[in-house]
Amino acid sequence: MPTVLITGCDTGLGVEFAPPYAAEACRVFATCLDPDSAKAPRAIKGDVRVVKLDMSDLAAIDALAGEITEPIDILVSNAGLGKHHPGFGDTDYDQWERILAVNLMGPMRLAEAFVEHVARSSMKVMAFVSSRMGSIALNLTGGSYAYRSSKAGLNAVVKSLAIDLQPQGILVLALHPGWAKTEPGARVDVDRSVAGMRAVIQRCSRHETGSFFAFNDTLLPW
Repeated sequence: MPTVLITGCDTGLGVEFAPPYAAEACRVFATCLDPDSAKAPRAIKGDVRVVKLDMSDLAAIDALAGEITEPIDILVSNAGLGKHHPGFGDTDYDQWERILAVNLMGPMRLAEAFVEHVARSSMKVMAFVSSRMGSIALNLTGGSYAYRSSKAGLNAVVKSLAIDLQPQGILVLALHPGWAKTEPGARVDVDRSVAGMRAVIQRCSRHETGSFFAFNDTLLPW
């Protein structure tokens, strides 16, 4: 039975990630900020364990890694902050620090804490939900300094992880979910976004480690 760890299952993409894996008879660890109020993951049928995790709390990430003893076949680092886009001159530095903690440092610590869990598994996959807004080559509109920098940093982490973890046979991917309908004006249905990312995870082979793919399997530039 494959085991999957998914962060950020309170809302949005995380809510959609867990059910398909559970339906495929995977054991799923679904992390939430507040498991008691997270109704969606608790309603999933299958072997699903809902656990508390704040991705800005590095000690909590370490503690969770100590509690989970099973090998982790697929680690999906999905939790993130992304609705703060003030323009130049209006930077909220406290919020920027919070975004970096959740979107960048938390995923890095997640990789460090769970690397041995993933290395002991059969599938050996680490997938990080990034954004094309983290692509320097695709930035044609400027702005969104906090969010762009957090995702560009995450992409750099993914690339280095792919190199450093290659001897252990771990496949590391950055995934762009599209402008998923987790906020007003978005164009991509959440279920389509998640289905696409899951398909990329499923089909990718070891030689593609360190790649940056959109949900529609398009290779994106850094």
